[in-house]
Amino acid sequence: MKNTLYYLLIGCVILSLSGAPVVANAMPEPAPATQTDKEKAAAQKAKEKEKAAKAKAKEKEKAAKAKAKEKEKEQAAKAKEKEQAAKEKAKAAAAKEKEREAASKEREKAAQEKAKAMEAKQREAERKQAERDRKAAEAEEREQKAIRDYEKYQESLENPKTEAISYINLGLRLGYAAMMDKINGSYMGAGTLNQSNALQQLKGGAGAGLNLTYNLEYGHFLFETGLDLRFLNSTSAYGFQAQQTETATGATYTYLFDNLSETRNMFEVGLPLMFGAQFSRYYFLVGAKVHYGLPMGYSQKGKYDVTVEDPNLLEPYGLGIYDLSEQKVPTDAPIKFRQPDLSIAAEVGIDLDEWLQKQPDPKAKKAKVKAGERLPFGRQHVHYRVGLFAEYGVLNTNATPKANPVDFAGETLVQKTNTMLAMNGDTKLNNLFVGAKFTIQFEIPGKKERPVPPPPSYAVFNIADEKTGESLLQAFVETTDSQTGKVVMRRKQPKTTRQRHLKGSYIANVNMDGYKPLSYPFTIDEYGVTDSLAISLTPTPVFRVRVTNKETGMPVPANIRIIRRGETEPAYLMATDSTSGAARQALEEGQYRLLIAQMGYDSLEMAIASVGDSLNLQLTPVKKGEVFIIKNLHFATNKTRILKTSEEALNDLYMYLARNPQVRIKIIGHTDSVGKDEANRKLSEGRANAVLQDLVERGIATDRIEAEGRGETQPIDTNDTEEGRQNNRRVEIEIL
Repeated sequence: MKNTLYYLLIGCVILSLSGAPVVANAMPEPAPATQTDKEKAAAQKAKEKEKAAKAKAKEKEKAAKAKAKEKEKEQAAKAKEKEQAAKEKAKAAAAKEKEREAASKEREKAAQEKAKAMEAKQREAERKQAERDRKAAEAEEREQKAIRDYEKYQESLENPKTEAISYINLGLRLGYAAMMDKINGSYMGAGTLNQSNALQQLKGGAGAGLNLTYNLEYGHFLFETGLDLRFLNSTSAYGFQAQQTETATGATYTYLFDNLSETRNMFEVGLPLMFGAQFSRYYFLVGAKVHYGLPMGYSQKGKYDVTVEDPNLLEPYGLGIYDLSEQKVPTDAPIKFRQPDLSIAAEVGIDLDEWLQKQPDPKAKKAKVKAGERLPFGRQHVHYRVGLFAEYGVLNTNATPKANPVDFAGETLVQKTNTMLAMNGDTKLNNLFVGAKFTIQFEIPGKKERPVPPPPSYAVFNIADEKTGESLLQAFVETTDSQTGKVVMRRKQPKTTRQRHLKGSYIANVNMDGYKPLSYPFTIDEYGVTDSLAISLTPTPVFRVRVTNKETGMPVPANIRIIRRGETEPAYLMATDSTSGAARQALEEGQYRLLIAQMGYDSLEMAIASVGDSLNLQLTPVKKGEVFIIKNLHFATNKTRILKTSEEALNDLYMYLARNPQVRIKIIGHTDSVGKDEANRKLSEGRANAVLQDLVERGIATDRIEAEGRGETQPIDTNDTEEGRQNNRRVEIEIL
């Protein structure tokens, strides 16, 4: 409204200013009077002045209009800007209000989500607690059930029942085999055997057997039957004489077989029926085996001598010696056997479970199963045993057709030989097989009651500092059986958790750095209990040392030797660090002395009053012009070569120069008086230069080191003794 009135007022002013000339022009001019030239000039001048004034007024009016218009534009622009600013402010206020509303909603949403999260967390905590309670209840129930089952099993052991256990046996037999024949009859001429001249020797051979049987064990009683296979190989040697007379000439040919070797093979399939007993780890079986043999072959080796007695000649003569290997054993006349072959058998042996049986407890791999103990199927169902056996055939098994031992080609030559079992129809053959047997037994699962292990007991180790009572969760515990010394629980950090133990007496060996080791005996008296063991460890006294420079107060890295009283070699070696100059070491009880021989500082030696002392030691640095000896620097005899045992001394010297870059030194070599003066001087100079070269190779600048050899000119001890000469052979360092 104010803006409208303002613009209306400005318009009235402009109209009033523009209407004044119009009114003036409309008014009639007065009648002209008679004017002089002067008056005319003045009038003209006045007109011009008036005209100029009018033009000026017009210009002024125009400028006022332009100014007013510009001002109006500016005011309109300002009004527009103000209006725009008002709109922007209102918009910003609306956006801010919207943001406040959104923030309020977010806070409300976050509060709701937080409440939901807290509620979910509470529910999860309740669920976990319920799960823990459930598991604890289940564990308690399992423990109680284990106790009940164990008590029930113990009762069953007091009144044991005899159970039948079945096995499938797989056995392997190896040993000595023999086919014992008994030749009966005589051989004269072409068809008889002169038994008085026949010799026979049984050598035997190797035998092998495989059996797959069923074995029944009832208490101590054993029964076994099944399938039995065996292969027998036997060799016998024979000596005999055969004769052949030639019809045309009447000459008699005598064939002397003095070493005929015959090897026979036999394969049999049989059925064993064995009975016996087992006591502890030992067992025996006796019975019979019925076998059926398959026709098998044979082979012969040997030589024979042929002698001829001709009635036309006064003396007999020989035709030579012939090898039987050239004779062919007939394949159409194999050895035949009577069926069946009945053998009396016996077996005695020992169970190997005590040594070969897999252990039921994987944590006790070295534990042995007691003699005769056999665990139930599912935990251990494979058993092993080894024994000795003997099988003797009581029936004659020979059924080979009767034949002459020698067949001739024509009337003089031997065409072939036959098996000696064919010489007489009543030649008897009995088999023998003895040796060792290894058996694997596969136990057939039965309904027998499984052994119930005793319910476990637990020991809870709570280890704390004896002085502060603070729990020591980093301690290590190892439990051993106090009776056998066997490790029951390997070295571990219990962290207050319970550890499983059987009933018995134990020793807990507790160790932790900074504490004295402790052996803590304890006993588990009952099954299924939990014993809480409170163990306190005594802190080990710690010897602390801090080494500084006496002049500057700066830390000094130094090697410290702790030597036990009455000894020369250090019992402990300590090294301070370069940052703090401090070191610490746990010492055993005793009396000690401390020795510091640091390069560039005066040595320090003192007694240690207590193994728990804390010492602040100050080392006095060697000053300019002072000289000190390098200890433990060794050279080869009469050589400049530095021995490897000098490494520590050289490294100490290098570290001293590296930590003190402003220090310059002179290395001075000395010798004893043994030898020529010039040779000693050169030797001392060479040794000094060897030390210089070693420092240069380690990184020390050559302008910081000088070397000089003074030979035997400056002894510090007598040269009359070996100890004195050893002291004179030295290398010194002079601070420049």
